[in-house]
Amino acid sequence: MVSACVEDPMMAAAVAQIASIKRAMVRRLAGNFGIAWPGDDEDQRLQSMLDAARAPDSCGPEIPVAPARGRILAYAPQAVRPTATGYEVQHDGFRGRDAARAADVFDVMLQQVARRGGEAPFTSGQIEAGRTYALLVERHSSVGLRCISVESERRGGSPGGAFMDAVLAEGEVIRRMQAAIGQGMALEVQRETGVRRDIPVRRLVDMVCLEGKSVTAALRAFGWPVYGGVRGQAYAALGNALDRMRTAAPGR
Repeated sequence: MVSACVEDPMMAAAVAQIASIKRAMVRRLAGNFGIAWPGDDEDQRLQSMLDAARAPDSCGPEIPVAPARGRILAYAPQAVRPTATGYEVQHDGFRGRDAARAADVFDVMLQQVARRGGEAPFTSGQIEAGRTYALLVERHSSVGLRCISVESERRGGSPGGAFMDAVLAEGEVIRRMQAAIGQGMALEVQRETGVRRDIPVRRLVDMVCLEGKSVTAALRAFGWPVYGGVRGQAYAALGNALDRMRTAAPGR
């Protein structure tokens, strides 16, 4: 997540200044070597990089432009707050602003499909399941179980015991989600060609959710051609797996 209130706004101006200096240097070098200056095309390329890394206006001006961070998207933070008539979900952003997050592989795939003029291949529930799985696995892998003693596990009422219980419960949720994925194939080779390989559905889920690879990239990695029918079949296999994972996760 990217905070909308703690970054230095001067960084955005610094990045823009660096881009301007780069353009000037390229222009000078091109003139020295007798190379035609790319002109507007280069300016537009650099401007596109800056625009893609700029936070949406609804997030406020404090988030700096950082091309290395990649594209970021706005989202509305929410919280349940008391009202005169009870409780309701309200916008919880700093000074009414949206927060920002880095675009993930699901955002990238939705953008790719939109550019092709197609419909979204995944529902919001399926995307939520994929993101939940990625978050749980990332967090669980960094818990550091080696720092927890056997004694702390045995003391059920101690903070160490409670932490261990939470770790074990989280691991159980991950196992349930992985079991729900199943052992089937997302795509299976019908005729041996020496190039294509079977794509297990579990491997497809992990490539997308944990490794950040798009379905298109996964197909290419296994030697499959990337066209509508094959890609649609892979989308469907991934979506069905995400539905099963969503059902297996408590509270989903």
